[in-house]
Amino acid sequence: MFFLTILCSVCLTGFAVLYLFWGQKVANLYHIQRLQNSDREYTPRATVILPLRGNDPFLIDCLTGLLNQDYPQYAVKIIVDHLDDPAFSVVNQYLEEHSHPHCQVQLRERSSGACGLKNEALIQALNELDEATEVFAWLDSDVVPHRTWLRDLVAPLQHSHVGVASGIRWYAPRDANTGTLVRAVWNAAAVVQMLALEIAWGGSIALSRQVFENPLLIHSWSKMMWDDTGLKSIVSRLRLGIAFAPAATMVNQESISFRSCFHFITRQLMNVRFYHSHWPAILAVGMIATISKWLLVCQALIYLSQGNWLGAGLVAAVLLFASGCIAAVLFRVDLQVRKSGRARGEELPRLPLKTIIMLWLTIYVYCAALLAALRTKTIQWRGVIYQISPPHQIQITHYEPYQQPAVSSSQLEIENTSL
Repeated sequence: MFFLTILCSVCLTGFAVLYLFWGQKVANLYHIQRLQNSDREYTPRATVILPLRGNDPFLIDCLTGLLNQDYPQYAVKIIVDHLDDPAFSVVNQYLEEHSHPHCQVQLRERSSGACGLKNEALIQALNELDEATEVFAWLDSDVVPHRTWLRDLVAPLQHSHVGVASGIRWYAPRDANTGTLVRAVWNAAAVVQMLALEIAWGGSIALSRQVFENPLLIHSWSKMMWDDTGLKSIVSRLRLGIAFAPAATMVNQESISFRSCFHFITRQLMNVRFYHSHWPAILAVGMIATISKWLLVCQALIYLSQGNWLGAGLVAAVLLFASGCIAAVLFRVDLQVRKSGRARGEELPRLPLKTIIMLWLTIYVYCAALLAALRTKTIQWRGVIYQISPPHQIQITHYEPYQQPAVSSSQLEIENTSL
């Protein structure tokens, strides 16, 4: 049993040290970004796509921010999923009151049924792209872009070796319910991994001409469920890289139920499972860390029941060290995000101290979601059912125009959770 204790202790300590290393790199990225404000002067002609299915709670805020960017030459194309989609009337009514000289609204064309609907919208926009466009960007409707969002996002593309510039997703919940806090903790830990493994975030992305003009992009998207994680393999084949724009960290303050949180995490992990080459390593690290922690807790209880205070103390020290390392990373990155928000006039709430307790729950939710991501082959999202077989076999088995649910607020949270 002592050997098992040592083995689990080494595994969990190694996991904690790895996160400390990755967390330091993330913190440095934010620090360097604040010293390089001159990057905002890079403003190539851009086209921004907003794919819509459903009327998100912050859609009006998203439109207001998107159509009032501090950017000299950019066009906006809004592609709504269906004529009967409630977002279509919301967008048209908004544009009647707030006109924009370079904004178009279109309906998504008929789906091939072989890829995600968002990918269909992006492919449609690419096929109609103005030849003068140098940057192709898009964002999700739950993103509220600040005034310099587009400048911040495209800045990394001024470097010739960068093909994809990605924003960063961050949750700063005002509501402290369990589902909302677990999602915030999981995402904070996931952000560290995403930056380390170059996993782009589809909520806020910009592509250089070298990428969006290459036929490989449309060919890949036309077979994929998601638009973002697969970009790593695409740009690698083009001998380009992915860069993250800390100034384009987009903060989401929405609440979510625990059930919706679990489904959300499972979908994100399925995305990585299908489209990222490091999925086996991500799976192994997550499972080993979770199992090691669970075994150490069990061993601590056994040592206590036997009166073995040395063994119990050793296990407790390892558990506290690992939890402390991860908590330190999360709170340090949270501090950097709040500094970034403060620089653009946003005051974001701190992660509550309750977050430390949620660390223990989140790792088991994460483990369960990893197992679910291995088994799940069907995704239901906003009235669409996808049947998925890795790596590139997508089939829409049920489609209907999105209808706003006339039910409780908790159900609205489920319907408005990002894909």
